[in-house]
Amino acid sequence: MTSPLRTALTVALAVTLLAPAARADSIELTDRLIQLRGAINSTSINKVVKRVLDLDAEGHEPIWLMIDSFGGSVDAGFILIDLIRTIRSPINCVVTSKAYSMGAIITVFCKKRYIYEHATMMFHEASYGALGEDPSIRSRIEFNVKYLDRIHKEIAKVIGMPLAKYRDKIRDAWWVLAHEAVEANFVDAVVTDVTYRKLSTETTEVKRTRTIKTKRVSRPPPAGAQTPDSK
Repeated sequence: MTSPLRTALTVALAVTLLAPAARADSIELTDRLIQLRGAINSTSINKVVKRVLDLDAEGHEPIWLMIDSFGGSVDAGFILIDLIRTIRSPINCVVTSKAYSMGAIITVFCKKRYIYEHATMMFHEASYGALGEDPSIRSRIEFNVKYLDRIHKEIAKVIGMPLAKYRDKIRDAWWVLAHEAVEANFVDAVVTDVTYRKLSTETTEVKRTRTIKTKRVSRPPPAGAQTPDSK
């Protein structure tokens, strides 16, 4: 008699073999690379923003954003998203381990989006709160609902999914494996091969010449020395 465990493993293997293969790709990383790890807040985002601006000032080759984040502040995350949309250098990203909540949203708005084979993503309804007197709380909640509705509309448009279906998916949190993230159009492909290239930078040496002005000072002749007038 076949054991329940063996049956379960056989079914799991069959599902894996029959599942359509996700798009896969090899990527070439460069030293124009930034890490976004841990909590997303004003401190972590400000560091990333400064680095992005510094790299963009050096040139407009793609910038690689390596994401491993469980999420955080919506306000802080959209500072980076707005920069991604307006900077001249294209921002590509790779989900290296996890991109949850705001980390997942940032991923969606990058130019090219990749994920490692065992990385995961999660989208959910953003949570918020308000403190204060009743009229203030009601006003704040109404504003947050309007603000977050706009965010979800933008995400649904990017991934090409009807808004109602997307909202239904994220109601209780939408967790996806790497190949599922590709199928949902959260990312473009699963990474199968990585190479690294250090971009050559041209260094220009600036030579500065300092001109020293000298002033002649007339000094009296030593005692006993003959001068033209003393002959």
